[in-house]
Amino acid sequence: MHPLDDPQTYLRLDPQGMADLVARFPAMGADAWEAALRLQPPPGPLSAVVILGMGGSGVGGDLLAALLRPVFPLPVAVIKDSRVPGFVGPQTLVFACSYSGNTEETVNAYKAAKQVGAPAVVITAGGLLRELAARGGDPVVQVPPGIPPRAALPYLFLPMVGALRHLLPRTDLLGEWAEAHAVLEDLGGQLGRDVPADRNAAKQLADRLVGRLPAVYAATSDLAPVAYRWKSQLNENGKVLALWHSFSELNHNESVGWEDRTLAQRVAVVLLREPEEEPELARRIAATREVSFSAAASVSEVIARGKGRLARLLSLVLFGDFVSVYVALLRGVDPTPVPPIDEIKRRLRG
Repeated sequence: MHPLDDPQTYLRLDPQGMADLVARFPAMGADAWEAALRLQPPPGPLSAVVILGMGGSGVGGDLLAALLRPVFPLPVAVIKDSRVPGFVGPQTLVFACSYSGNTEETVNAYKAAKQVGAPAVVITAGGLLRELAARGGDPVVQVPPGIPPRAALPYLFLPMVGALRHLLPRTDLLGEWAEAHAVLEDLGGQLGRDVPADRNAAKQLADRLVGRLPAVYAATSDLAPVAYRWKSQLNENGKVLALWHSFSELNHNESVGWEDRTLAQRVAVVLLREPEEEPELARRIAATREVSFSAAASVSEVIARGKGRLARLLSLVLFGDFVSVYVALLRGVDPTPVPPIDEIKRRLRG
C-alpha cells in the first residue's frame, strides 16, 4: 500500500489535521464568500487599493492583485513591510490582513495608513489589529480562530474580492465565484487523501518532489503569485526549500543557472500552466524545457482549471496545497508545526 493511502499515516503524522484543512478549502471559500457579500467598504472616491499582510496572511493580496490586473481601474499594491508607500492617503482603500491580528509589520503599517487618513478594512481573527479597528471605526471581517494562517486563505482572500465588486460593474464576480467553487469541489474530490495514489495526481507529484529541490515556475506573470504560494506551502507544510519564478522573466536570468547540471539533476520542475496559452508562450516554454530543464530530475505540468480567472487561480492553489501536505507525510514529518518561525519570534520578543 502506498503510504499516502494508509490511514495510519495521517493518524501518526498529521494529528492536527492539515490534510483535512486543505480538503475544507472549498467549504471555507463558500463561508468566506458569504461574508464578502455582506461587507461594505468605505464610501468615497478612491485612487488606489493597498493590501497589508505577511506570510500566509499576505498571499491573498498577491492573488488579488493578479486577479484584478486586467480589469480593475485602479492600481493595486501589496505591502509586506512595516511602512506604507508615500502615495497612501485619504483616497487609498487599505485592506489590513493578519490572521492573528498581532503581526508586527501589518499592525505598524495599518497604524501608518491611519495616520495619513486612509480608509481601511481589517481582516483578522482577533488580536491588536481588531482592537485598533474597533477604536477607529473600521469594518472588520471576522476570521474563524484556531486555523494555521496558511490554511485560512479563503477567509483572508475572498472578502477583499467581494468588497471591490462595486468597482467592477462589468465583471460578474458572483458568476466567477460560482464557477470557482464548483471547480474546487471537483478538484478536492480528485486529490483528497481517500483517493488512491494511482488515481491521485497530487500524490503522484509529491512522489516526484520528495528528495528533490522543487522549482515551481508559473507560465505567466498572472500565475506568479500561485507559484509563490506553492513555494511557501512547500516551505511551511513540507519543510523543504523550494524555488519559484515565472515566464518570461526567468528566461532573462534563471535559465542560465541551469548550466550547473550537477545541481540541476537534483531539481524537480513544476510548471503551472493555463488551459489556453498563446502559441508564442507555448513555444517559449517548450524551448526552455529543451535548453534549460533537460538535466532536471523531472519536469511536471499542472494545468489550471476553469474558464474564469478566479477558478484558474484557486484551482492551482488548491492543487499545490494538497501536494505540500503529501510531501510532508512522505518525508515523515508533521505538516502543521513551524518551529523555526516560532523560535525566531521568541528570540525577537526576548
